[in-house]
Amino acid sequence: MNPVHRALERVAAYFAARESRQGVVARRLLGIHRPEDERLAQALIREKRARLRGDGSIAGDLIQTAWLVWELQDLGVPTDSAIIHKSVGWLVGRQDKDGAYGLGCSPKRHEMKTCEHAIGGFFAYRSGARTIARATLPTGAAVTSDQASRFMASCFALRSVLRAAQDERTLVRRHVGSLLALPKLWDTWGKPWQPTLAVAALAAIAWSPEPFRNQLPILAEHLALNQKPDGSWRNLDIAHAVDSLVAVPLPQAREAVALAAPKLAKMQTQNGAVGTGMYAEERTLVALRAWLIAKEYA
Repeated sequence: MNPVHRALERVAAYFAARESRQGVVARRLLGIHRPEDERLAQALIREKRARLRGDGSIAGDLIQTAWLVWELQDLGVPTDSAIIHKSVGWLVGRQDKDGAYGLGCSPKRHEMKTCEHAIGGFFAYRSGARTIARATLPTGAAVTSDQASRFMASCFALRSVLRAAQDERTLVRRHVGSLLALPKLWDTWGKPWQPTLAVAALAAIAWSPEPFRNQLPILAEHLALNQKPDGSWRNLDIAHAVDSLVAVPLPQAREAVALAAPKLAKMQTQNGAVGTGMYAEERTLVALRAWLIAKEYA
């Protein structure tokens, strides 16, 4: 049997009865109708709403709050709902605040155009006085330096805000424009920018409006050209890369996803999951999207 078809059979069994957002979304993607999923979605929405603080955030954390906005939309909550409006309001209130990537200036950063004179609109993940050792996304993709953590967290928040139809905000558009203008981010691989950060930026830009979206062919091609023959990437988590590319509706992005699909199938365990531990469900959902694209592409 084709490895992608086998992977789809296993993943369907894996998600068949999972009482989670990932389970609801996966069954929807697979065309599996389960009458109780509507009630489950509403229960999950109530559960997530209960975690919100009065200011619209989850524990005052940028990544967790951005993820809440994303999950609620996956579960069918409209972008103009009060809960999304409040959480997005908290997120955009963090733009260009103390600790945001790019704030401040030094001769080296000025020369590299990574200071506040060249870029802006970034979301503050932590205060500038607090060193960040590590930032991890729901897929398990992680970076382990202060500035990389601030950059990746901001791109993650930007993605959620753009999906929530906030693309007309001045600082949101400045953030997108800054990502496109950063020197060396889109024409090198490995240095000075980690591939993980380039992919985080692409994931956000994929949701941006015109004219920013006009740059997507070049950005997706950059990722595709650096893909290895086995479908993976050097110094880059494959799930992180695929999670970004599936949102890009372009042939070069779909080709890269289709090439990555068999590699993801090799990573699948007997129970249908891709990996183990707390990130397994999300990584498996990412893989499912890749396998569905590969099936159509073939």
